[in-house]
Amino acid sequence: MNSSEIAIQAQKLTKQFPKTSAPAVRDLSFEIHAGETVAFLGPNGAGKSTTIKMLCGILSPSEGSARILGFEAGSREANQRLGLVFGTRSQLYLHMTVGHCLDLSAEIYFLTGEKKHSRIRELADAFAITPFLNRRVRSLSLGERMRCEIVAALLHRPQVLLADEPTIGLDVVAKNSLRELIKHWQKYERTTLMLTSHDLSDVEALCERCILIDHGVKKFDGPIQQMKGEFKHLRRIRVTTSDSTKRLLADVSRFKLSGEENSFTHVYELMTDSYPMSEGIFALSRHYGDTLQDLNISEVTLEEVLGNQYAGR
Repeated sequence: MNSSEIAIQAQKLTKQFPKTSAPAVRDLSFEIHAGETVAFLGPNGAGKSTTIKMLCGILSPSEGSARILGFEAGSREANQRLGLVFGTRSQLYLHMTVGHCLDLSAEIYFLTGEKKHSRIRELADAFAITPFLNRRVRSLSLGERMRCEIVAALLHRPQVLLADEPTIGLDVVAKNSLRELIKHWQKYERTTLMLTSHDLSDVEALCERCILIDHGVKKFDGPIQQMKGEFKHLRRIRVTTSDSTKRLLADVSRFKLSGEENSFTHVYELMTDSYPMSEGIFALSRHYGDTLQDLNISEVTLEEVLGNQYAGR
C-alpha cells in the first residue's frame, strides 16, 4: 500500500438523528494516509462511535461522504479492505470454539483451503492464541477474547483497521500485552490504524497523530506532541528528602512549587525550553544536599492536555 494513498477520507460528514436538536457529527472532514496510526479522541458524546459507524457503513450519513481507499464507505469494495474491532461488541460466537469462529470469519471473506489455514496459524502465533483454538469462546477471559477478536478482524489482511475501545475492561497486564502485539503487527503489515479509546496510555503507546472532536466538530488534527503545545516542555520534579524542616527552594523565577505531598516530598515544575533540565537537577541537588533521598521526573500526561482542551471549549 502506497503511503501517499488516502486510506480513510471524510468530507463534511454529518449525522443528524431524528428527534435531536443538534447533529451528533457536523461537517467533519479529515484524511488519513496509508500506514498512519491515528487516535480519534473526544469526551463522551463527542460523536466518535457515530463517526466510526459511518466509516464502516453501519450508519448512513445525513450529509457528506466517507470513503475507504477510494471506495464509498459501506460498499462491498470498502468492507473487503476494512477490519473492525469493537471492545464492547463481539464478532465471535460464545458457544463455538475459537478455531471454528476463525474458520467462519475467514470464509466470509472467501479465504479457504491452505491460504485460510496458514493465515490462521500465522496470526494465532503472532497474537499468542494457539492454546485457545480448541476452547469455546465463553470460557476465555476478556483479555484472551480480545486477542481472538483482533485476529478475526485481521484474517482477510485488511488495509485499514478501525479499533473502537479495544482494551476496554482489561487489566493493566492484559492491556500492555495487547498494545505490544498491535504495535508489532502494525509495523509488520503496515495497516492503517484508526483508534478510539478513553485509555490515553493506549493512544500514547500506539499513535503518532490525533484527531480531536467535541460535540461532533473537529477541534484539533495533528501530531500528539503538537497538541500538547507549551505543555510539551513542562516537567514535574518530585523531590523526596529526609529532613522535614529543610526549607523549599527559593529560586521561584526558574522553578514553580506546584504541590507538597507531605513535609518530606515537594513537587516542582520546570519549563525545559527556558531552563535546561540538567541545570534544574543540579540546582535541586545542591540545594537539598545530603537530605535528598529521591528525585523523580515526569511529563504532563495526555489526560491533562485533553482536560485543558475540553475546558477551553
